[in-house]
Amino acid sequence: MNGPGDNVNPVPLAAQVTTGEAERFAIRSAVPRRVAHPKTPGEVAELLADATAKGDSVVPWGGGTHQGIGASPERYDIACSLSHLNEVVAYEPADLVVTVQAGMTLGQAQDHLREKGQFLALDGGRPEMSTIGGMLATNSSGPSRLLYGSARDLVLGMQVALPNGHLVRSGGKVVKNVVGYDLNKLHIGALGTVGTICEITFKVHPLPRSEGTILAHFTDFDAANEVAENLARSNLSLRSVIAFSGSLRSAPADIRQPAGTTVAVWCAGWPAAVERQKRDVIAALSGAGASAVFGPNPQAHETFWAGISRPTALGVQVKLASLPSRIGELVAVSSDLASQASDAEADWIVYAGVGIARLAFTGGSVDLIRRIRDATALRGGTCVVESADGVPIDPVLAWGPVRDDFALMKRVKAQFDPKRTLNPGRFVGGI
Repeated sequence: MNGPGDNVNPVPLAAQVTTGEAERFAIRSAVPRRVAHPKTPGEVAELLADATAKGDSVVPWGGGTHQGIGASPERYDIACSLSHLNEVVAYEPADLVVTVQAGMTLGQAQDHLREKGQFLALDGGRPEMSTIGGMLATNSSGPSRLLYGSARDLVLGMQVALPNGHLVRSGGKVVKNVVGYDLNKLHIGALGTVGTICEITFKVHPLPRSEGTILAHFTDFDAANEVAENLARSNLSLRSVIAFSGSLRSAPADIRQPAGTTVAVWCAGWPAAVERQKRDVIAALSGAGASAVFGPNPQAHETFWAGISRPTALGVQVKLASLPSRIGELVAVSSDLASQASDAEADWIVYAGVGIARLAFTGGSVDLIRRIRDATALRGGTCVVESADGVPIDPVLAWGPVRDDFALMKRVKAQFDPKRTLNPGRFVGGI
């Protein structure tokens, strides 16, 4: 464990804090008083120690693509931009391990790894803007989660700056690391409320030798959802299976349809295996009653999955989660509620096999979000607000009612951040 100020750049901290760009770091109506641009993990730790001593609040900031998640901050004094922490710290291609700084974008990391025929199995954000640290802090995941798992399955170790000014490391830099407590997972999905992620060590994967996409249109939602779940649970080792609303705005224009549901299947692996996947997938989709089965041209494959990761923001976007067998029902009920309230069809995506869906709609209101959350809870699921333009968001609306484990979460927050320096009020229960 390093102390505050270790390896700190000699430039005074005050010289790294600006006041003329605060609007760019606004969270809904909350605007920071200052913006800091630390250049090293040591400077992040120094900033947090100084803010804690003065009673200031700090919001860690990556690319800003996930700042709509959570409630509005109770206090917002300093935005801590991590844009300068964008280096590859270490890379061992033979060991399939890489260490990167938290401010590096996903696109930058993938470009670096691609040179060695490897990639980081994270997706679900905007690669050109979404930073690695921000994706971990919000536990962002996308289509590839079906085959590769979430961020929790990919992270081997972390370096984190704590509000007391200490830099701490957890985990390690090898795939087989089982020593000590797995504190990495404490920070994944914690919205930066107990520490600021500075460096991360990941296990990476070889790039697939062959890839392809199969698409199918259905007029019957239940048939589409059932075949998608069956394919996701099959022994074909598919990279992703999703079902989405036919009129989804983030889908390419040539595959949209006025109504119905589209199923997309991502095949990846060795060429012979991909050909087998395609044959079996086409047979399953046709047998389930698809009105059309086709694939985009090879050049459109990568563009399709990059664009389809999330519904186009329509003002409000929520993430629904439940058992995979129930997620289709949650989407059907929630999209009906949204359509009735806003007089417009909602956009939605179901990530088959993992029990996650995203729903975006116009005309959002506090009452509509509550009704969707209540309908989801009634069916054993959860609803988290990921963005809500123009809608006042409190912790209960953002995350839902607290659960039985909230007392433990409060104790963890009190231990790591007793003065509530980091993101005060934004996480579950307003901690």
